[in-house]
Amino acid sequence: MTESSWGKPIAVMHPRPWRVRGTLLGGDRPLLMAILNITPDSFYDGGKHATVDAALRRCEEMLSEGADIIDIGGESTRPGAEPVPEEEELKRVLPIIQAVAKRFECPVSIDTVKSGVARAALESGASIINDVSAMTTDAKMLEVPQGFGAAVVLNHMRGAPRTMQLNPEYDDVIKDVRDFLLERVRIMASLGLSRDRIAVDPGIGFGKRLEDNNALIEHLEWLDSIGCPVLLGHSRKSFIGKTAGLEKSDRLHPSVAVAVYAALKGASILRVHDVKATAEALRMVESIRAGGVGTKPP
Repeated sequence: MTESSWGKPIAVMHPRPWRVRGTLLGGDRPLLMAILNITPDSFYDGGKHATVDAALRRCEEMLSEGADIIDIGGESTRPGAEPVPEEEELKRVLPIIQAVAKRFECPVSIDTVKSGVARAALESGASIINDVSAMTTDAKMLEVPQGFGAAVVLNHMRGAPRTMQLNPEYDDVIKDVRDFLLERVRIMASLGLSRDRIAVDPGIGFGKRLEDNNALIEHLEWLDSIGCPVLLGHSRKSFIGKTAGLEKSDRLHPSVAVAVYAALKGASILRVHDVKATAEALRMVESIRAGGVGTKPP
């Protein structure tokens, strides 16, 4: 980090509302998408919430802390992760999606690349499909959201989780990511999805070097030209531990710092593990900025 980096102005965009089954969410503030992994091998909380009772307790906790959306996944997408058979993924996620949708009124997102899992999840009460491959892994996924009025998240990933961190390279990472996401959005729009139903995610940690991740966060507003809400999924990821001076960090405070920075830049949705810490940090920033409205420098 150079001394001059602190003096740089923060380039911003305006948060966009996200249409989920006919209801517009957010637009005036960043939404918090809380992560609920139903996997034994996720990089942060694998195995902690695999039963229905444990998942419901965690959901209740995260919603009380300020979560707007619960994102449920039954297949790890950490670097090096192996694919999970569809039958096993369904077995993991469906009972929990059904229970969460029955007990709570919040939107539920299914984190999957499989059309069969996505369809079953939507039938069980989910209203968002979060596909880390931007619906390229399973071509049938393109057919799923429209029939349910579901919202979608299109994530940029270079390769597959098992291989994505093996020497990724870009000529211009921001242009490459933006062009890929724009093309995927155009395909979804041609199938009848309005752009306010599509969130785009630059894919932090999905086939990216440290400098790629930092560039995408620093220039997050460049994705605004796509015309969709921008989602950032950065929480607790390994790029934090690769940052000089943070090699031994538990990644909590750096994750909150990235969330605040992305919020100041105008991100529409933040996908996080630590809801309470993130929500409190955002409330503090909101209060400070509200105090300056209408004032003039002396």
